[in-house]
Amino acid sequence: MLVDDVITAGTAIRESMEIIQAHGATLAGVLISLDRQERGRGEISAIQEVERDYGCKVISIITLKDLIAYLEEKPDMAEHLAAVRAYREEFGV
Repeated sequence: MLVDDVITAGTAIRESMEIIQAHGATLAGVLISLDRQERGRGEISAIQEVERDYGCKVISIITLKDLIAYLEEKPDMAEHLAAVRAYREEFGV
C-alpha cells in the first residue's frame, strides 16, 4: 500500500512505482488524503491514469469537489472558494 498526502499529476506515485517494481514488490493500492482531481498527462485524471497504468485501486479521503462543497457552506470563506474554483477550472478534469 502506497500512502501519499495529495495527488496532483501522479508524478510522485509513478516515481514510487519505479522503486517498488525495482525491488520485485507488487502494489496493493494507493491511499491519498486529497485528490485535486487534476488531469494527468492526458485528458483523464491522474488517479484514472494510475489505476489504468498500474492496475491498482486509488482511494482518496477527500476530493477537490468535497472541499468546494465545504467552502460553499462557509460564507466567510468566499475568497478561498473563488480561488479553488479557478484552480479547478484551469487544471481539473
